[in-house]
This record gives sequence, C-alpha cells and structure tokens, in this order.
Amino acid sequence: MRQFLDVKERYPDAIVFFRLGDFYEMFFEDAVLGSGLLDLTLTTRDKGKVDAVPMCGVPHHAARGYVARLTELGHKVVMCEQVEDPKLAKGLVKREVVRVVTPGVVVDEESLDPRAPRYLAALVPADAGAGGDGAWGLAYLDATTGEFRATELPGTAAAADELCRVAPREVIVAAAAMVDGGAAGPGTPVRRHRAAWSVTAVLDDAGARAELAASLADVPAGAALAVRAAAAVLAYARATQPAGALPVVRLALYAADAALVLDEAAIANLELTETLMGGKRQGSLLDVLDDTATSPGARLLRRWLLYPLTEVAGIRRRHDAVEWLRERPELRVALRAALRGVSDIERLAGKATLGVAQPRDLGRLRDSIAALPELAKLVSAAGDKLAPVPELLDLRGVATNELAKLAAHLSVALVDEPAPMLKDGGFIRPGFDKTVDECRVLADGGKDQILAIEAREQKRSGISTLKVRYNRVFGYYIEITKSHLAKVPSDYLRKQTVATGERYVTPELAELESKVLSAEDTLAVREAELHRELVAKVAALAPPLLAAGAAIAALDVLGTLADVAERSDWCRPQVDDGVIIDIVDGRHPVVEAALPAGTFVPNDAHLDAGGAQLLLVTGPNMAGKSTYMRQVAQIVLLAQLGSFVPARSATIGVCDRLFTRVGAADNLARGDSTFMVEMRETATILAGATRRSLVVLDEVGRGTSTFDGVSIAWAVAEYLHDAIGARTLFATHYHELVALGETRPRVRNFSAQVREHKGEVVFLRRIAPGAASRSYGIDVARLAGLPRSVIARARQILEKLEAGRGGGLQSAGAQLSLLASAPATPQKSPRDALVERLRAVDPDHMKPIEALNLLAELKALASDE
Repeated sequence: MRQFLDVKERYPDAIVFFRLGDFYEMFFEDAVLGSGLLDLTLTTRDKGKVDAVPMCGVPHHAARGYVARLTELGHKVVMCEQVEDPKLAKGLVKREVVRVVTPGVVVDEESLDPRAPRYLAALVPADAGAGGDGAWGLAYLDATTGEFRATELPGTAAAADELCRVAPREVIVAAAAMVDGGAAGPGTPVRRHRAAWSVTAVLDDAGARAELAASLADVPAGAALAVRAAAAVLAYARATQPAGALPVVRLALYAADAALVLDEAAIANLELTETLMGGKRQGSLLDVLDDTATSPGARLLRRWLLYPLTEVAGIRRRHDAVEWLRERPELRVALRAALRGVSDIERLAGKATLGVAQPRDLGRLRDSIAALPELAKLVSAAGDKLAPVPELLDLRGVATNELAKLAAHLSVALVDEPAPMLKDGGFIRPGFDKTVDECRVLADGGKDQILAIEAREQKRSGISTLKVRYNRVFGYYIEITKSHLAKVPSDYLRKQTVATGERYVTPELAELESKVLSAEDTLAVREAELHRELVAKVAALAPPLLAAGAAIAALDVLGTLADVAERSDWCRPQVDDGVIIDIVDGRHPVVEAALPAGTFVPNDAHLDAGGAQLLLVTGPNMAGKSTYMRQVAQIVLLAQLGSFVPARSATIGVCDRLFTRVGAADNLARGDSTFMVEMRETATILAGATRRSLVVLDEVGRGTSTFDGVSIAWAVAEYLHDAIGARTLFATHYHELVALGETRPRVRNFSAQVREHKGEVVFLRRIAPGAASRSYGIDVARLAGLPRSVIARARQILEKLEAGRGGGLQSAGAQLSLLASAPATPQKSPRDALVERLRAVDPDHMKPIEALNLLAELKALASDE
C-alpha cells in the first residue's frame, strides 16, 4: 500500500489504476468513487477488520473502456504499471506511473473520435485572481497530432466565444481564477462550456518562455498572455506522459479576428457542427459537407468551417483549387480511391512521438508514406500549361526523400501485416535481424538443429535407430534401444532406464535445451528493442510527417468541396472587399439536402451597406423567414471558408463577423429567462457589430409584452441602421416596424409570400419585396391542430382587438396608437359571426366535450346579439 499511497500523494486529484497482476486495482476513496461511476463491486482489503481498505478492480485487458468512461465523465486517471518482471523482483515489484489520462489528453485510439480533434486548453487572465473584464490568453493543444495554437482576447465575452469555437474537452486555469469572484470562477461566462475544468500553475513571462524553449525550436516574441497560456497547457500535457515526448513542432499564434468571427450564438443557431435540437451531428452543415475520405481531412474541414477566412486572396486560392478539381471528375474519383488507403498520418506520427505506437501503427504509417508519391503523380499529371496545378493541391514537396527512406526501412523491417500489439510478436520480417531469426527457429523447437544432431549421432555411433526426443520432465534426450547399448559412445550421460532401453543426454543437447527454453523470452526482448528503434526513427521525422498529413488533409477537403459543388449544383461565389452581398436563387444547404431533389424553393438576397442595408422581413410562421435568413448566413460562411455555394450566382463582400439572434430558450442553469437570453445576445450584437458584419435577427422583443417588444425591436433596428450600418436581416411579427422603410433610407421591406385558396393557407416559401398584410397566426394554429372551438374564439378576440373594443382585454386601439399601422378591418356583426360559426360545425365528428364547448360559445355569441 505504500507504493499506492506515494502515487496518490503525487496525484491527489486523479483516480489511480494500480496494477496488481492481471488487474488494475483502486483503493480508498478512489475505489468508492470508481465503483459507483463504473458499476463495479466494492469490496475490502483485509476483510473483517474495522479499518479494512475499500477496493475494486478491473481486468487489465479491459482497462481501456473503463478509463474512457471515467475521462468522459471529467475525471483524470493515473496508470501505475509494474515495470519489472515479478519473477525476477526481489521484494516488492517496482511500479511507476507510465501515463496520466485526462479528458483533454487521451492517446488511446479506441477512445478518440477520428474525425474530431481532442483539445486541451489553458486560460490565463491578465490578473488571475481578479474579476472584471480584462484580457485573456488562450492556448490549446491536440496531444495526438501536436496541433498547438494560442491567441489573446480582449475580454471575457471574447474568451467565452473563442472557447466555444475551439470546443476543448478540458480547460486548465490558475487556482486563483477559479474561486468565487475570480475571472474564471463559477457563474462567469467562460465557465459555461461543457469542458472539464482543472487547476494548474501559471508561470510568469520569463518562466513561460523557458518552458516553451525546452520543446520548441522557436518561441514567438510578444503576446505575453498567449505565451503564458501556451506554457501552461504544454507543461500540463507533458506531465501526463512521463515515458514519452509530445508531438509538438511549433506554436502558432493567431488573432481570433483574422478569421470570420463566430460567437457561441452563431455557431449554435446556424447549426454548424451540431443541431439545436438534440445536439446531433446529423442535420448540421458539417454533416452536409463532410464526405472526406480521411480522418485528418474531416478534422480540417471542421476547422475551416469554424474559421472562415477574411483575406480575399486566401479565399480565392481555395476557390481556384475547388474549381480545378470540379473540372476533373476522373481525377477526383482516382484521388478518393487513393486517399481511402491512406491512414491518419498525423495521429500515427503523434503516437510514435508519444512512444505508444504499436506494430500495426508502424505498418499503416509505412503504407501511407509509400502512397504519397503516387498521390503526387496523380495530381501533377492532371495539370497543364493552361491550367497548372493550384498551389494548395501540389504534393510534390511533401513526398520527400527522407520519408521515402523511412517507408523503405519500415518495409524491410516489418512483415506485410504487423500484429496489432507489441506483445503479440511476429512483426519483424524474416532476414531483417539475425537474432530474431535464430530465436524464432529455436522457439519453434529447434527442429533443424535436432535433426542435424540426430543424423550426426546416428552416423558417429553407428546406431540407425537412435532418436532425439523431448518431454517436459527430462527435456531433450537421446533414446537408444537395448539391442544397441553396446555401441553407446563414452561421452553420453545416462539419464533414465526405460523398458525398451536407455535415455542419455549430452552437453550439446543440454545447451540446445537452454537456448530453446530461453528463445521465446529472448525473441520478445529483441523484437521490443527493434520496435523501439523503429518508433524512434518515426518520431525523429515527426515534422515532415505532420506536414504530409496536413497536405493530405487539404487535398481531401478541397476534393470533397468539389464533389459537393458538382453533386448539389453549387456555384463559385465572387468574393471581394466590397460591402455588397448579392445572391441569386440561393438555397439552404441543409434543408435542401433533406428534401426531394428540385423541391426546395430558392430565393434572392441583396444586401448593401450603402443601399439595401437592413432587410425587414415580415410574414407568418412556417412561411420560410428563418430558413431564408439562415441560408444567407450559411452561404456567406461557405463562400469565405473556400467552398462553392448553393445558388445560381453569388457576390459576397467579405464579412468580419457574423451575428445571429434566432430563437430563444430559458437557460435555467445560468439563471436566465428566455427574454434575458434574447437581450444578452442582442446586446452582444450591438456592442460588437461593424459596418462589415452580417447580422441575422429573428423576432427581437417577442419575449416580453407587446408594448415593450415593439419598442425594443424598433430601437434595435434604428441603431443598426443609424449607428452601425451592418448588413442586417431582421425578421419580425411586429408589423408596425414596416414604417421604418419610410423613415430610414437603407431599410427595405420584404415578406414571406402566402396565398389563400378555398379557405386554406398556402405557404409559397418566396421572399418578395413589400410588407406582409397579416400574420396568419391563427391559421398556423389551426394547422397545428388546435381545437376548432379555440380557433373560432381566437378569431373573435382578434376581431375585437382589431376593432379596438376588447371588453376585458387590452384594447388594440391603444396599442396601435404607439406606431402607425394599417387601418383595422371592418368588424362582423354578432349574427354573421354566429352563422359563420354554425357553418363550420361538423356534428358527425364532434366529441361530447366539444359539443358542450360549442354550446357555451354559441350562447356567448347570441348574448352579443
């Protein structure tokens, strides 16, 4: 127990998996916690004693699954292994911590999502113990690939939004910042993410640079907060791998606003990576785009989607590559087939650097490196003088000589299909190593040597029936029948007398036996040595391997975008530095993908910061307003990430930020009501939007009373027009706001088109110039299945409100006097209303309770008469 307690003292915040024979055991509070989380039987050490130690355990071969479950629940797990052979140990078997598994640092392939990164992040506020809204340093690392980035953010809101975009699995921060009142304490915006939160030490600037210099050849100058965050995340990750190095090559400093800025609301409302309802990947924009053939390609596509470019030249380079591939369908088919044979080079190189690569990993890496020259040839052969290969697709600089030599060495060293695990053995190719070959022969029973000894001894002794045999009791021996005992050589040592003759041994047989018995152990040791050498060779070439993996990923993503453009009839957008967004026959990529081909109704959109700056969209629910606004935002985002877009044509003036305020819901965990969520998001937009931003607002002000709602919506629209000038799509049910089109020069009224046919409402899904004449809310309620009596009563109340005589209700006349609106429609007489209601009755299908409700309703109508 002393060994366990020593480990636990070093890792008090982790669950210790302590290896005992074929099991990993947990003790004390770890056992109590682990048994509950993993549904294990809790037992005790030294049963019957008052101070018996609680314990539970899992089989060593099944530990991966249990560790994965614990990390998914936000816990750290310390793996403490036996590091010497129990048979050779004197006293206690030596044990050491070989790795620490945390939610953000997982290297086990079975526990990783191959198509998503696994980030560990660190946050460093300008004053670690202070509240307020100072600057932050943010760094994040994927320990499986070595991706390492850092940035500085101006305030808490920006840090929270960037955390949402990065989506780390674990965030570490200084202890002082996590207490109540600290910059990252409970209830602060940065703590609202689903990551696990841990405490770490934060170095000063000099200490941070020294920490980074120990692993990186070049430490970026300046950006003190970002560097301190980077040092914190690197030190934390390094401490989890005592036996291996991290695959970190360089630290990339970036500015969050160098890409199109997407806050938490925009990522969620546009359903970029997961749906609003259920949080599933299926039904998101990423799901529609992602048909990548490789895991690195899938991870890169996700990054491009969350970090669209703002530099026109960079955007056009991607469009050039997509267009070049779109024009070459046969090349795309060949590339896809070749890419499917390429494994995850980034993570395989990372496993080698971490020291956890297995023989099968080395074999997959060998085959992937060997495929690089063929991929490069496929691409280069498709270019010509008129249409040379775009720079982003050129792989000729990736398939380097040093990687070719590595692939050749791995081919000579490894069999064609290496074993999955080192302990399985048999992965070294025959002829590569003399010791391995000899040991294999001996481990197979030394058949050739035995036959040679047997033939030689037969000839030397003249005994043709002499046999070399083996049993577990005596090992190897020479058996001679009674009739030939007189011919036995003098150097034979008699071992045993049997009924048929005598058994003898020789020094040569004794030596062979010793070699055979030790051959398997020697073979395992030698193969392990060779494996370590091969892993070290791979780790030494981590930088070019990671570069090759990145190039393969880019080729995969660009080919996938070309496939999507061809398959879905998307067009190349014209992207420039202007302030105009002009989309002809635009379509919502996700909704269109879910509908039968050709059924989605396209719509135009024209936004101009100097002209049609704010489009005020009115119309009923279900008519397509939200779909229209989201599709405009998604088309802009797709264009800036380098994709073609679902439209007949599109001109996109680059946006610096994309804001959305779509839908609303209570957030009880944060203590926010629907209206508070709505107002917070709106406040964020008004504080951060610029003239180059795109703003999507849906139903601002609906979470409060009508008077307040109309007032807020009106004021917000005026502010966006007068003070900011951002290109804005503004949907509302407050028809009073259409008057803004008469008083503000850059406001344009649009509406979702509806037709009434034989008493039924038909949604045309068209967005056309002009304001909506009515909301059709009651018609939508009828389509939703509200009882007829409720619908009829709602129409009565509506008529009274529109007429300005609401009885016990708030008069609509007073409300409409706030802002100019269309005159109320003439009110029907009670007799006409009574007749109309009776005509709507279907007595053949009426339930008793409905009949009683109808009777009460008719009585009320008759009383009015």
